[in-house]
Amino acid sequence: MDQQMSISVRELVEYVYREGSIDNRFRTNTALQEGTAIHKAVQKEYKEGEEKEVHLEYVYAYDELKLRIHGRCDGLLRTEKGPRIDEIKSTARDLEELTEESFPVYWAQAKLYAYIYMEQEQLDEIDVQLTYVQKQTKEKKRFVQTYTKGNLALFIRETVEEYVSYARILLHIREQKEKTIPDLTFPFSSYREGQRQLAGSVYRTVKEKRTLFAQAPTGIGKTISTLFPSVKAMEAGQHERLFYLTAKTVTRSTAEEALQLMEETGLMLRSVTLTAKDKICFKEETICQPDYCEFADGYYDRINGAIVDVLMNETQITRAVIEEYAKKHSVCPFEFSLDLTDIVDVVIGDYNYIFDPRVALKRLMPEQKKQTTLLVDEAHNLVERAREMYSAEITRDSYRKVEELWRTENVELAEAARAITKDMNTVDNGQSETEYELQDVPGQLEENLERLINKAERQLRDQNAEEEKDEWLLECYFATQNFLKILGIVDEHYVHIGAKLGRDVSIKLFCIDPSYVLRQAAKPFRSSIFFSATLSPFGYYKDMLGGHEKDYILRLPSPYAASQMEVSIAPLSTKYKNREETAERLAALLYHQVNKQFGNHLFFFPSYQYMQLVYQYFQKYHNINSVAQEQGMTEERRDDFLAQFVTGGGLWVLLFLVVSFRKVLI
Repeated sequence: MDQQMSISVRELVEYVYREGSIDNRFRTNTALQEGTAIHKAVQKEYKEGEEKEVHLEYVYAYDELKLRIHGRCDGLLRTEKGPRIDEIKSTARDLEELTEESFPVYWAQAKLYAYIYMEQEQLDEIDVQLTYVQKQTKEKKRFVQTYTKGNLALFIRETVEEYVSYARILLHIREQKEKTIPDLTFPFSSYREGQRQLAGSVYRTVKEKRTLFAQAPTGIGKTISTLFPSVKAMEAGQHERLFYLTAKTVTRSTAEEALQLMEETGLMLRSVTLTAKDKICFKEETICQPDYCEFADGYYDRINGAIVDVLMNETQITRAVIEEYAKKHSVCPFEFSLDLTDIVDVVIGDYNYIFDPRVALKRLMPEQKKQTTLLVDEAHNLVERAREMYSAEITRDSYRKVEELWRTENVELAEAARAITKDMNTVDNGQSETEYELQDVPGQLEENLERLINKAERQLRDQNAEEEKDEWLLECYFATQNFLKILGIVDEHYVHIGAKLGRDVSIKLFCIDPSYVLRQAAKPFRSSIFFSATLSPFGYYKDMLGGHEKDYILRLPSPYAASQMEVSIAPLSTKYKNREETAERLAALLYHQVNKQFGNHLFFFPSYQYMQLVYQYFQKYHNINSVAQEQGMTEERRDDFLAQFVTGGGLWVLLFLVVSFRKVLI
């Protein structure tokens, strides 16, 4: 029986023609990139009768496998010789550095388009053109090669042969998913009060390609009530992928547990959990350069083997699994996890992978977004996070430092930095306040920032540069790049803020209202489910998260009865001046509570000092297993600490913790 699968030209090329080593900090700026604006500018120059964004599709048969290869070529040109496929790439490099052999991967992409077009039109020969556009100067450089039908037939045959074993693995795991979802049942014997209503609302929202804002109280089981119906919706082909987004490690673990519960009832799908680069990096410093990191050097030579290995042997690809297989195959664990997002059915990670313009997954193509649903947990946290994501700040001293470091070695770079410093000198001119609103960015700042970006990119490609200087320049470069990116979307939802920082000054683009940018970020996806226990005031959060009047809303009552809650008041002062004299009495009251109520307990305090004071007195009760939060915990230590509350080994566990209005440990 023939097996069929669909793959884009981009996906096929990326798998077969991976090349080079990685530099995650800088690679997206030094590699050739497709830029929408540059593409459109080139396409506007096409002559009458020439086409742009031409959809091409071809079913290629290889033994029992049928591959539907599809994509859009940038241009279909008309010449006296005949049709010509045009592939457009933008670059930060000087055009004189580029030769026909510079990037074989781009020729591969263009040749696939050419083969499909030749088959459609029954041609014997076709020209293929690569058009490179320099990002700053907008100058163009073109290379043209001519291919016969025989040349391209051999090329696609060799390409598919490289891909076919991997394709069979993808078909295998897809078959596992499709066979197990129809029989999937809710992994508990019954629904809690409100759970069925939430699950039904999520399923309906996905089915109808809508957005849902749901306030569901703590204890209702929001994670399983959103993941379960979203997975079931895959049965009808309504979507292909889920992103479960949250701001906290503990809620990512809860999502993993929910998937594990469904797997225990028979579900077979693949998920990956994304961990921040600086947290999962194997090296002491996060420097993604081949001469420093052996996991970056030759990454593309080994990544395909790592992907195949993990897909065949794992279903839930958690952080621990990523680290295990990354070490086994000597690949960067962060890039490894990102590459898996193209393949798996569920991606668990931070909000920023979708909403942050600096680090959002650029690999998600429009066609993929249309088949992807977003589950946004603890959605009330996204409002403040979005303000941070869509704000940007630069400081004058960072450019002074660049000017000082490169004054003799790179005069053009130093001059670009000096021009920015001059623009920013006007920010504190005559201001008495330490922070004040600006009407706009001063002088020619935007143009000078873009000039610095261009000079910095050229300097950072110099392998002979001193590491310390490079690190400083790189930090300045990224701050500048982010500032320019945010500056490009500034509108009435922003304010420009000038600030004095001692002798330094800064300019901040502050996003007051993130509703518009969040709406635009979520718009390309099939459905979005925003849920939390604290979407109150409901109207405010719905508006701030980019909601529309026609979006679905759901507010569920608490599943707990009044009889399940108890409030005790003790005549004891916890004022700062009384804490020393009442700490021992408070410890005794807590011990009384433990003996009164069977089970685990969490005790929250307003400060570490107060917590330690009471905890010391509590230690005399030796029959109780109690643990106090440590100040400055690493993420790993924090996870171990909280895990004691779940896996107490049959004993009651008491956790002493510190809570603040800004951040809670859990």
